[in-house]
Amino acid sequence: LTFEEFFYYQLQLVQHRTLFKQKSVSHALVIDGPLLMQYQSNLPYSFTGAQQRTVTETLSDLSQPVAMNRLIQGDVGSGKTDIAMIALLCAVDTQLKGVIMAPTELLAVQHYLKFTERFSHLGVKIYLLKSKMPQKEKRRIIEQINGEDACIIVGTHALLEDPVVLPNVGVCIIDEQHRFGVMQRLKLHLKSTVYPHCLFMTATPIPRTFMLTCFGDLDKSIIDELPPGRKPIKTYFSKPNNLEKVYQFCRTKLKEGDQVYMVYPLVDRSEKLILQSAIESYSTIQDIFSEYRVGLLHGRMTPDEKCAVMTQFKEGKYHILVSTTVIEVGIDVANATIMVINHAERFGLSQLHQLRGRVGRGSKASSCFLVGRPKTGSGNQRIQSMLMTTDGFKIAEYDLKIRGPGDMLGTRQAGIPPFKVGDIVRDERLMVHAKECAYHIIQKDPKLVLPEHQGLAQCLRAKTILFQTEVLN
Repeated sequence: LTFEEFFYYQLQLVQHRTLFKQKSVSHALVIDGPLLMQYQSNLPYSFTGAQQRTVTETLSDLSQPVAMNRLIQGDVGSGKTDIAMIALLCAVDTQLKGVIMAPTELLAVQHYLKFTERFSHLGVKIYLLKSKMPQKEKRRIIEQINGEDACIIVGTHALLEDPVVLPNVGVCIIDEQHRFGVMQRLKLHLKSTVYPHCLFMTATPIPRTFMLTCFGDLDKSIIDELPPGRKPIKTYFSKPNNLEKVYQFCRTKLKEGDQVYMVYPLVDRSEKLILQSAIESYSTIQDIFSEYRVGLLHGRMTPDEKCAVMTQFKEGKYHILVSTTVIEVGIDVANATIMVINHAERFGLSQLHQLRGRVGRGSKASSCFLVGRPKTGSGNQRIQSMLMTTDGFKIAEYDLKIRGPGDMLGTRQAGIPPFKVGDIVRDERLMVHAKECAYHIIQKDPKLVLPEHQGLAQCLRAKTILFQTEVLN
C-alpha cells in the first residue's frame, strides 16, 4: 500500500518533469565566452572539488536549448554565490540578461556590491532594484532593465512588480529559494519571453526525503565541501546565569581584534513574552563593553539604515553588533568570529544553524554560544543537535526527526500530498524504489499511451492533480 501511494506520486512527478523538458525551449548559452574566461583567469582562489563539480553540471545545463531547472544546495559559506556569478556571466556573454532575486534588501545590496567589485574589470552593466528607493531613480533603473541590452540585474520582490518586464532573460537565479512562495517564483519566470534557465540556491539544508518529494522535479547539485582554511565552528551551551563567562571570552577575542554578533529574538520589549530584546539589550551591552563601539541592527530600521550599520560593521567601525535574526541570511564578515544567540531555545534548528554560519567565514577559529534555559523536550533536542555537529545535512535530518514532516513542511510547501499510509521518513527506501520504477516507465512511455500502460494512466488521472501550473516549482 505504501509503495503504491509513493509510486503514483512519483509517476506524476517524473512525467511532469519529462514532458516539461520536452517543451521548455530556452537559449543555449555561450559557456566559454570572453567575460567568463577573463573572470575565471583572475579569480584569486581555486574552487573546491564540490564547487567545480557543480560548475560543470551547471555549464552543461546552460549549454543546452532546454531550460535548466537546478537546485544548488550548499551549507553556509560553501561558495554558492561563485556558481551564481558564473551563470550570470554566461547570460551576458550570450548578449542576454542575468537576473538574481534575493529575499531581503540587505542580501540584495550585498550581492550588488560583491558583483560590482568582482566584475569591475569586465565592463558589465549591473543594476540594483529594490522597493524602497527614490521614485526617479527607480523609474530610471526599470527603464534600463526593460531595454534590450545585456546586463546583470540584482533585485528583491521589486522585480515582481508590473512595470518590470525583463525581456531576453538568459538566467534567472532565486537565492534562498525557500523564502519565496511558489507563485512568486513563477511570476518572475513568466516575465521572460522564453523559458529562462533557472537556478535555485539554498543554504537551508533539505533532508534527503524532501529532495525526493518536494524537490523531485529539479536536478540537484550539492556543495558538501567548505573552502580550504576554514576551521569548524566550536559550539557551546550556557545558561543565562553564566553569561559573565561568555562575555569574558568575548572580551579576550575583542582584544585580539575579532568582532562579535549578539542576537536576540525580539526587536523591542514585549508585554506577553519575558524575553530580552535587541533594543533594550543594546544599552546593556554598551555599558558592559564600554571600551568598544557597539552597533544595533533590527528589522524595523529602514533598508538604508540597515545597510549603513552592516557596512560599518564590515569595515570594523563597530566591534560588536547587537541584532535580531535580520542577519540570518547572506551576511559575510570574515573578521566576526563569535556568535552569541540569546534565548536560543526560541529559535528553530535550521535558523540556529544559519545564524551560526555567520561566523567562521575567514581563517580564524570561531565560536558560537547558545544561551538559554530550554523548558521543553524539543528545545533541549535542538540545543543538543547544535552541540553535536556543524554539518548542515545532519542538522536537517535531526530537525526532521524532532519536528516530523508535517511541521517541517508547514503551509508553504503546496506540492507534497498528505500520504495516508506511507511515512516519507520511515519509508524512505520505498520512496527511492518507487521513483526508480516510475522513471523506468516514463522513460519508455512519457505520455502513458502504450496499451500496457492504460491502467496506470487511468489511475493517475483519478489521483489529485499535484501541479497547478505548467512551470516547475
